[in-house]
Amino acid sequence: MTSPPGIILCWPGKTTAEYARLGIEEYLSRICRWRTCKCVVISEEPSGRQYSEEHRREREGKTILRRLEAFSPLFLIVLHQQGRSLDSQKFAELLQRQCYDDARTLAFVVGGPAGVASGVCDQADLLLGLSRMTLPHDMARLFLTEQIYRAFTIIHGMPYSR
Repeated sequence: MTSPPGIILCWPGKTTAEYARLGIEEYLSRICRWRTCKCVVISEEPSGRQYSEEHRREREGKTILRRLEAFSPLFLIVLHQQGRSLDSQKFAELLQRQCYDDARTLAFVVGGPAGVASGVCDQADLLLGLSRMTLPHDMARLFLTEQIYRAFTIIHGMPYSR
């Protein structure tokens, strides 16, 4: 019997805020009750005058797509400022479909300081907006991880989600 598809969280650079790193680790351990969940951290492209933001974004995007190839077939969700907003119930329904009804690995991409490359967005099955407000990258990572956990508690009828 094959194991169910897992969840991949992919982003450039380490999570530097300790509260966020600890929170992400906590929620990942909780999510693993239902699905394998792995963080794929790629190297953040160096900033400076010699590299434009577009150059950094495109290089990170190529690295992200190359690293995610190993987990194919994927349902790719990219966090994006103009992405679709979902409430927790609709997000749980999405995870239900993708994690239980589909045979693809569910991958989430959170961009770096320069954003997400257009090539990554073009490959996405869904552009997802977490908030209309701008979130620090570490906070977005923590918020996403908590919402994935919340979605599984909704799916499994646990009281956490209330």
